[in-house]
Amino acid sequence: MPTPQNENARVGDQDAELGATSLEDPLHVARGQIERNTNDASPERPSLISNPGDGRDGILEESPTRQQYNEETGESTKSSILDKLPYWITERLTIRDVKILFRAALAAWASFLFVVIHPILKNFGTEAFMGMLCLFINPASVMVPIYILTASTILIGILLAWAWGTLTFLAALSCRDDEVYNATYAAILQAASQSSHPSLYVQRQIFNGELLQTPVTAVIFVMCNIFIYFMARLRAAFPKFILVYIFGLIVIDVYITTGPLSNSFQGLLPLVFVKPLTSSIAIGLVLSLVVFPESCSYATLVTLSKSLGHACEILKITRSMLQEGGINKRIPVQEINVLKRKIIEAQTLAKQQFTFIEIEPSIGQWSGGDIKHLQEGFQDLFVNGIVLLNFHLLRQEYRSKVQRNAPKDPAVSYPYSFSLNNHKPRKDPYRRNSEAQTLASTAIYEFLKPEPESGKLEQAAFDEMGNLSQDLLDHDAVITSMKIIDSANNRKWFTSPKKSNMDVIVEQHTQALDKLKNQRERFQLRIVDRMIDPASHFFDAEGKFIHSSDGCVKILGLVVGMNYRHRIMAFTASLVNLLEHLIQLESEKSKVKFWMPVALKSLFSVAISPEPVYDDNALEKTQKIFEKKEGKLKGQKEKKYQQQRPRNKIVRALTSLYHWVTNSDGAFAARVVIATLILTIPGATKPGAKFCYDNRAIWAVITAQLSLAQFMGDFVFSVAMRFLGTLIGGVVGLGAWYIGAGSGPGNSYGIMAILVPCVIIGMAFRIWAPQEWMIPTLMGVATLMLVLGDSWETNYLPGLLYQAPGYGVFYHRLLLVLVGFGVAILVQVFPCPPSATRNASKSLAVVSSHITSFYADTVSDFLTKPEGAEYRAACGIRNERLTQLLTEIDALVPRIKMVKFEPSSSPFTCSILLEIETCLSRILESLSTIAFVLPRLTGTHKRILEAQTYFVETETVASIIAALTALEETLRGGQPLSDVLPAPLLQNLRKITMPPNGIGAHEFSRDILKDDDVSLHCIPSFLVALMAVASLYSRIDSLVITVKEAVGEKYHVEGLLSISPEPIRSGHDIVLSHQV
Repeated sequence: MPTPQNENARVGDQDAELGATSLEDPLHVARGQIERNTNDASPERPSLISNPGDGRDGILEESPTRQQYNEETGESTKSSILDKLPYWITERLTIRDVKILFRAALAAWASFLFVVIHPILKNFGTEAFMGMLCLFINPASVMVPIYILTASTILIGILLAWAWGTLTFLAALSCRDDEVYNATYAAILQAASQSSHPSLYVQRQIFNGELLQTPVTAVIFVMCNIFIYFMARLRAAFPKFILVYIFGLIVIDVYITTGPLSNSFQGLLPLVFVKPLTSSIAIGLVLSLVVFPESCSYATLVTLSKSLGHACEILKITRSMLQEGGINKRIPVQEINVLKRKIIEAQTLAKQQFTFIEIEPSIGQWSGGDIKHLQEGFQDLFVNGIVLLNFHLLRQEYRSKVQRNAPKDPAVSYPYSFSLNNHKPRKDPYRRNSEAQTLASTAIYEFLKPEPESGKLEQAAFDEMGNLSQDLLDHDAVITSMKIIDSANNRKWFTSPKKSNMDVIVEQHTQALDKLKNQRERFQLRIVDRMIDPASHFFDAEGKFIHSSDGCVKILGLVVGMNYRHRIMAFTASLVNLLEHLIQLESEKSKVKFWMPVALKSLFSVAISPEPVYDDNALEKTQKIFEKKEGKLKGQKEKKYQQQRPRNKIVRALTSLYHWVTNSDGAFAARVVIATLILTIPGATKPGAKFCYDNRAIWAVITAQLSLAQFMGDFVFSVAMRFLGTLIGGVVGLGAWYIGAGSGPGNSYGIMAILVPCVIIGMAFRIWAPQEWMIPTLMGVATLMLVLGDSWETNYLPGLLYQAPGYGVFYHRLLLVLVGFGVAILVQVFPCPPSATRNASKSLAVVSSHITSFYADTVSDFLTKPEGAEYRAACGIRNERLTQLLTEIDALVPRIKMVKFEPSSSPFTCSILLEIETCLSRILESLSTIAFVLPRLTGTHKRILEAQTYFVETETVASIIAALTALEETLRGGQPLSDVLPAPLLQNLRKITMPPNGIGAHEFSRDILKDDDVSLHCIPSFLVALMAVASLYSRIDSLVITVKEAVGEKYHVEGLLSISPEPIRSGHDIVLSHQV
């Protein structure tokens, strides 16, 4: 059986390694950069290419009705009405997604049977419809392990609240005055004996508050609010525990609203919520295992196959950009951003699925461990793919700056400047923000603007790159990979193919792999010559560079071409490695088997192994312990030398407690407690007990608690979406009730029939729509089930409460929601609303500080040149810090988006903050590129880079740190920036001079670019580093202008604009222009 050759198992390993590690981890950086570009408009869906008739139901087949891409103009075209629909609808029109929707909707629909089946309704009580809401919060649309994990968090919240409420009830009853209670209760019984319905009379008097006692109420309120406070802090500190918070509050609210009125111990009081919630969880679990079940392995392979469709789009866009005339073609920025976001979403989902794949048994051709080993290959493929897409965006960024002869976003008019005497704004209509920096930048971009002759050479080199890469950028290898995955995923229940058929299939796939390798080798051997040929007159017969008379030559297109070469080689190397791995799996494991969980198998292997157990991480753990101790000792030594006034331990403890209570988490928890007290205290008094009980005030309490947010922007969005969901759900619920029940008491068949379309549409929004639609969807479903459930219970479960079915129920529901919103607004706004703008700007300032520190360490590594173990340790620390920074920036984007819903007088608007976040992300992108590429450069290339960019000159380093520090302080306080700042930093590129003992243009030859060894390790890294340093300067300049647009300027120095920029120094230098 033909298999890939072992010696070719890592084709282009060095290129792939350089491509994957020389740039940032774009799966984190890109998310923050692209979400804002697709937030306000429904993005168009790039077509996903699949093989017709291959049995795949995870990806739509390419057809004329789907969106096509015009490779001549670089623009997308629409060919059907489907393209006008949101992408989250068109991407879900597959058989598999419809099956998942059916399973989730069936579970939610079945949970409403608790209401219409009378024996179950009598057993569960008035809140039997809560099961349906639970299955919308945790739908049966995910993998079984994830469903169980989410259900576990719900059960944890329920059990914690139940246990704490029971203890609260016992403590409260121990404080009750039995003499007063017995006398009052005896009087109620005596009066009931004269009533026609004694039991109802007694119950009515109890819920009217006749047995209320202040000590009992005080204990219940104190203990329940302590629980609520810590649940709120848990939700603020750990957002993943939000379901613990929600269901914990729902259960504890039963105790705090009903407990003070009760006449005896009620340990089973929460069963009115516990029974429907736990039963619905069980229904969802059973249907997940019975109705169209999917193992983790199957779902993971479907996700991986879908993601390969995105790889086809990467190749298609790149092929279009490199076609003839591609250098002047419009770069489809929106389509690239949409594609990057989809790649990130797919990889995030795959990462989640890989987490659970080792704990679930499966039946298939490949085991969970085999699929787990594909993770690295797919990660490398899409890291290099996003690096390639980022280069398209980088070209567009610099094209807008160079061709327009100014920064991308010119400074806007700002009518105020600041006087040094009184620091008050004064009117100055003749001055623009960052005027000096804009004029200086104009001169720099004018210098970097392509000349006509150089532009023709650049166009020729670019066309040669496009002509030679067209075959390499074909998607045959990607389609082959998709076929292998789909073929393995569709073989179930011991349907193994014949060996002869399998040999033919593997042979076909191996031919596709060999074709890709040959095309890649041909591209690698010929591309350098083809790019240099248009500029051959700059080299003599021996291949040496010819010095120009003016001492400065722009070889446009060479840097761009070498960067494209580097990225294409890295991407195709990842594709070769992935396809080799898939073919190896296909040839070695062709039979369908039952596979035990990998984690369980490993556990059994360790348990039955005769060898003693060794801790492989023992040395690492010991080393970490010593490092931790050394860090503490170092900190103690540093404290000895610090001239600080020693503080008392009690003072330190009180200070820490004060900060813990008053931080944002503590303020949020306090607001939740205050809102709870405002809405529950009236129900614990005799005048208000009857009204609160009859109108089910507990729903107003729950609404207020769940509407509160840590910051004002989130709160405004939450209230608006909840109110919208309530109105829509109420209208749909009224329609469903009057259609299903008519004017009568209701018919179970009619109600369940009309509920089918409502549940399907609501579940489609819940599992398909973007995250921001989840709140209105859940509120709409909650209102729908309350209208139907309470209307049904009014006729079939008579009790103390009566509400007119249909409209009357919706009116009370809307009233309770408005009361809850009103209290929540009161608590959120007074005494001081928590500003989301202030929090976002300070968070950006913290990120800016970390980026400055990362820049300083990068320059230190460049100057100190660590080697060996020291270098590896530095790389590990740098990777960890970079990952942390990327995570911090990624977490800021959702919070910044909430700023647009907040009324604020801050100079930082949502658009400005998003632009600042984009600038910081791009600065970090350039810094990470520099950090990873510099260690690969030789000393010669480092000296060339230093001479051309002044990267490690004291003046440059001081300017960058000064600019970033000033920006950090402005983000913290909102104060105007100084008119005079060390910007534009891009002017460092104009100081191009070679040191006397340095490497000049005479050592830059054609052979250096052609030589595979040098080109593979030095030239691509040097050109990537050159572009990264230039982009770092330009992006810091853009950040300065962006912040000045928001806060303005002060400390103007008149007459400074008349000083001309420093002229370009003479010398025989080479400008490998990074501009496009």
